[in-house]
Amino acid sequence: MKSFFHLLLAALLVVATSMSVAQASLPDKDPVDLVRNTADKVLEKLREDPERTREDPEFLFELVDDIILPLIDWQGMSRLILARHWRTAEPEQRERFVRAFRNMLVRTYTLQMAEHKDKDIRVLPHRSFTDDRMASVASEIVMGQGRSNISVNYSLRPVDGEWKVFDLTVEGLSFVTNFRTNFGAEVDRHGLDALIERLEEGDESLIEEAIEAGQEQ
Repeated sequence: MKSFFHLLLAALLVVATSMSVAQASLPDKDPVDLVRNTADKVLEKLREDPERTREDPEFLFELVDDIILPLIDWQGMSRLILARHWRTAEPEQRERFVRAFRNMLVRTYTLQMAEHKDKDIRVLPHRSFTDDRMASVASEIVMGQGRSNISVNYSLRPVDGEWKVFDLTVEGLSFVTNFRTNFGAEVDRHGLDALIERLEEGDESLIEEAIEAGQEQ
């Protein structure tokens, strides 16, 4: 079976306690429809020109930039991942972390999107819920060829009048929790600036360490 984060890639890039959510009017869009429509749109783009999907990296980066990145609450996700370290960070450190973390994930995983163009995302409305603070959209990745489907839950919150994804849970493993554990240990050992510098330098061992931790859970 592929590692936790490769399954996460299929969920995040084929659709992306310590956080305070402001009370506001809920967005007009239904979060279930948002996830379903985004997944359908991405898969359609990947499949309409298979050769370009395989051979044109710029096409994949543009697809992620145009369709997927706007769906993700990068600041809320970063706040949850850094946890207590976010509260003590300077504004410049927060901004650098959000930008470096986003760029690292996009740089590391976007080119693998072509491997997932033949998979389907099946949204499960009967297992989803929405209240005035957040939404949870249940889905599964249809693996095919007799393999078991992979369960994926998207956690969303209202941000500036739109639903944004701030966490994903794949087969019971939380994206945010996994990175919080690994990045927290890194900050405790070497400091927040050192973690940000490794992200900015494109040190993929940070991602590999998180993958290994996810596999051990």
